[in-house]
Amino acid sequence: MTETPSSRRAAARARQAARRARRQRQALVSVTVLAALAVAAAAVSALALTPQARPSGVVPARGAVPAPPRSAAASASAAIAQSARPATLTVSAVGDMIFDRRVKSLIQTSGGAAPLAKVDQLLRRPDITVGNLESPLSSRGARDADKDVTFRGDPRAIEGLSNAGFDFLSLANNHVLDYGPDALADTISTLDDHGIGHAGAGTDKDAAFTPAVAERDGATIAFLSFSHILPPGFVATSSRPGLAQGRSNMDEVTEAIREAKAHNDYVIVSFHWGVEYVDDANADQVRDAHRAVDAGADMVLSHHPHVIQAVEYYKGQLIAYSLGDFVFDHYSRKTGEAFILDAELGPDGVANVSVTPVYLDTNGRPEVVTGSAAQTILSRLRQISAKRSTEVRVTGDTAEVLP
Repeated sequence: MTETPSSRRAAARARQAARRARRQRQALVSVTVLAALAVAAAAVSALALTPQARPSGVVPARGAVPAPPRSAAASASAAIAQSARPATLTVSAVGDMIFDRRVKSLIQTSGGAAPLAKVDQLLRRPDITVGNLESPLSSRGARDADKDVTFRGDPRAIEGLSNAGFDFLSLANNHVLDYGPDALADTISTLDDHGIGHAGAGTDKDAAFTPAVAERDGATIAFLSFSHILPPGFVATSSRPGLAQGRSNMDEVTEAIREAKAHNDYVIVSFHWGVEYVDDANADQVRDAHRAVDAGADMVLSHHPHVIQAVEYYKGQLIAYSLGDFVFDHYSRKTGEAFILDAELGPDGVANVSVTPVYLDTNGRPEVVTGSAAQTILSRLRQISAKRSTEVRVTGDTAEVLP
């Protein structure tokens, strides 16, 4: 059956309803468990002391039940504490994606699912999948004549993004207003219709700074996005649509992170920053990434340089300074090299981080690589990450990132 916009919206609404129902069921179970544990803990406290612990001359009331060992009370308290800990979730992250130029040509000949078709099964597996949407998805708007490079992606690309299971997309980048506020509005509407969360741009500054939030297994995850690359007229204000400013605005950024952390179990932050085609993160990136983690970010997932940069463990959390391009036509070997970052996000920090290397073909389409192609990507990531005191251990065609 041919999928129509109305049927896609209906499917998105159905998914949202299912998530709400799941949250309600989980909340009911949690309340029931907590109530039972509270009753058990109260009963333990009310029970008479054991004969061994009872002071001389104290006689238990008739019919009193001896208190269980102290370990039972401790177990009840531990169970209550454990029930309050959020679930551990799996996260996949990728870099920049455009759906213009040669990628648009691929869509025109092969359909909207084609750019991500070779990796969508991998990206659907985790609880949360994150990327950067570098081009608006629209057929409207006027090109920004002051910019040398502008993008306007084919709206049919939403099929591939949906198939790949993206939960969060960053809109805070230097192309989000390439075709003005109409194209931005179309992009936001399309993502909303397909149930894909987005952050980093909107109708005004408040909207741009508002996190997207998802719930998985009873845990809530907030997603925020900011850009350090700021074309003239692109920064959102109280009266103008645009992006969330990161550079020279880290006080507001960290306040937004703290606010998100106060209301959610986990916070993922995206930055669009750095110097194009440079392997090493600069001092500003390092400083601001650390500030983000200090403010409460559990993961910092970044992009813009068009090449991969270091991954780093910092205070038990994970920073990816540049994930490289992911759906992007390119003209050099190095800019075609990228990776999928997978990790477990839990209450004790980020763990079990792995790297799957991918290479982009001439149409900008990513595909997992093996052999010498994989070794080239993984070896470079290992070398540049060592400069950030983080070990990338290569095993075969993949690698793990060690704390």
